[in-house]
Amino acid sequence: MVDEEALFRAIHQHILRQAKSGGRIDTETELATRFGVTRYKIRKALSVLSQMGVVDRAPKRGMTVNNLGPKNLSAQIQVQMDIANFDIREFIEARLLIEVDIIPLAIRRVTPALLGRLDEAINRIEANAANTQEADRWDREFHLLLLEACGNRVLQVFSAALVTYFEKTTSTLPQNNPEFFLNIARQERELLQAIKRGEEDRAKELLREHLREQVDMLQA
Repeated sequence: MVDEEALFRAIHQHILRQAKSGGRIDTETELATRFGVTRYKIRKALSVLSQMGVVDRAPKRGMTVNNLGPKNLSAQIQVQMDIANFDIREFIEARLLIEVDIIPLAIRRVTPALLGRLDEAINRIEANAANTQEADRWDREFHLLLLEACGNRVLQVFSAALVTYFEKTTSTLPQNNPEFFLNIARQERELLQAIKRGEEDRAKELLREHLREQVDMLQA
């Protein structure tokens, strides 16, 4: 029986090697022959790679490999995390470790424009407090903007994949409870003020408390 995870990784690596060497990318039929599987299995793997933004597929034109920016790399990592089926506790632990420790970088490198976007994300949480899905989306956006503020693209790529994972937990949050998201907005506004004042230790503690509060709810 073919290990689908191993097959996916092998196809992914093979296509990237071909693109790096400047050669032609194998067709579905050629990939099926190379890996000794059906075209259906190849098509399934290529569909995932297309969703990740790794490849573009078009009739007659064949398949091309995209240049990968931070967003596409984050999407790739997210798919790999899904395949690996990590426990949510591992995601939570990783978020606590990474997000809190990037605060000093964010304080030193955040721009006025990004501070404005962080403030707007909080405003959006408040405006959509009665809409769980929308308010949660803007909460994740706030955290993604904090990661962007650190100015380190490697950290941003890995951390964004972690934060994006939590869109899967929206259904576990309190529904039709505006106060829940208004409280999140209050916490994030206090955190943003500490960042603006350059208070590293205060900002780290506020973020740690903010994340732990949500973690306790998800683990309840």
